[in-house]
Amino acid sequence: MKVHDYFGIIFSSKNREFIEKTTLILALIGFIIHAALIGVNSFFDFALLDRGLLKNPISAIYTPFSFILIYEIFLLVYYLPRSFTTSLIKQFEIICLILIRKVFNDVTLIDFPNASFNDSSIINLFVDLCCVLLLMLIIVWFHKSNRKIIALTSKTVTEEKETFPYFKKAIAVVLLVIILLVSIIHLVDFVYLELNEQHLIKGINNNLNSIFYQDFFTLLILSDVLILLLSYGLTSNHFKLLRNTGFVISTILLRLSFGAQGLMNALLIILGGLFGYAIIRLYYSYLNTSTN
Repeated sequence: MKVHDYFGIIFSSKNREFIEKTTLILALIGFIIHAALIGVNSFFDFALLDRGLLKNPISAIYTPFSFILIYEIFLLVYYLPRSFTTSLIKQFEIICLILIRKVFNDVTLIDFPNASFNDSSIINLFVDLCCVLLLMLIIVWFHKSNRKIIALTSKTVTEEKETFPYFKKAIAVVLLVIILLVSIIHLVDFVYLELNEQHLIKGINNNLNSIFYQDFFTLLILSDVLILLLSYGLTSNHFKLLRNTGFVISTILLRLSFGAQGLMNALLIILGGLFGYAIIRLYYSYLNTSTN
């Protein structure tokens, strides 16, 4: 059995449905356990439980969102061989979920009785809320433009060699395996950090919202570039290649956002979203012009 053959097994409709249900159950169980630990931490003085995620009941929302994000990453790898556009939309949705999870964390950091508009915690909350709204708007625009492109190209035959989808499926399977290994490494490091207050692995980002996702988007960029390079020899639509290259740049901007804080983090995310949307609008204009 070849590598690309595993794609159909791993991402079969039965497996996707099972993983979706499992994710929901784990999210509910994780939320209950997290909330219970917060309750224990508020009544008893356990040094082991004296952590930032165990001080405020709102922090319990962090756990179910983490499980949902894992499922969204699974879907992103599933959509990767389908098209660059669908993959980029899923990336925006994952970033949006990360931001929403971050908003809940922002709320727990605010001392509301003594808070003022000059507090950095209040400013971070407003920045993240605005970023969520703008990114959701970009996602809506992306879906509208993608539907127009699908309607415009539905009657045309795409020039893509038969072997190319197999290449993309093989890349998706390998990417999923690497993501699984990286996630295990980060999980072990996170547990070690909670118990020993230091990282097991050097160079791990201390930003809770960047754990794993910084490496994930790096792997995604490498996968996109590999697919892009393979496509150069398998298609004659050079404007489509330019579009895909622009989408890779958008992914790079999203990746860079994990290394930034505050306003710069939000600006890089929105810039990545707007750049990707500008690319897809230009591609639609090109198709509309070439078919008329």
